[in-house]
Amino acid sequence: MLLSQFQSPSHFLLAYLEDYKMDPNRAQPLITFSIFNDLVESHDMSLIRCDVINKGIEDDEGHRVMDMLLQSYKVDEDFSRWVQQFNEEPANFDVDDYISCMNQKWKGEKGSNSSSVEE
Repeated sequence: MLLSQFQSPSHFLLAYLEDYKMDPNRAQPLITFSIFNDLVESHDMSLIRCDVINKGIEDDEGHRVMDMLLQSYKVDEDFSRWVQQFNEEPANFDVDDYISCMNQKWKGEKGSNSSSVEE
């Protein structure tokens, strides 16, 4: 289980939840990624830099985690079901259902090498 933290203006840090629980100040990020919106107006696209900075996770896994996290914000159904509910109604968030759904997505995307999130 990974914990993501958003830092304004457009940076995400992901660490193991267990590491964060043991000591939030010492939890080492596994993955960082930043979103650059400089080309949104001229080309209708954003650039994303993803760095797997801890060898506790493989590069391809890190990129897939990033893709799935971005999709959770981009797809309205996923956003309201997971992100919004977790943030606004944490008592109603079903972590087991979330894990089950993410495992199904992970298995479904395992054969896919696409690493793009398009509008």
